[in-house]
Amino acid sequence: MDKNIQESKEFRLAKDWEMAVNSFSFNPKRFAAAIPTMHPTLQQSLYRLIKECIKVMADDTRYYDDRNMASHEEAKCLMEYLNKHGRNIPLK
Repeated sequence: MDKNIQESKEFRLAKDWEMAVNSFSFNPKRFAAAIPTMHPTLQQSLYRLIKECIKVMADDTRYYDDRNMASHEEAKCLMEYLNKHGRNIPLK
């Protein structure tokens, strides 16, 4: 992995997020319900982040085990939909 990525604030945030969602008490619906309380600009930043995450999950060059295959296939469908409807987002 690129050393610059590992030293970035984004990498540290991803690792913090990884630990938070790894808890059995983490509730994705409660997290999503909090989004409307964010400033609209931050909601757009969150959306861009989620879209980039979907691009990574849709990438066919990565290895997916059986636990992640359904998420990978769903992410590919989302990317196909976005690209079909004029929101061309290159996967690489």
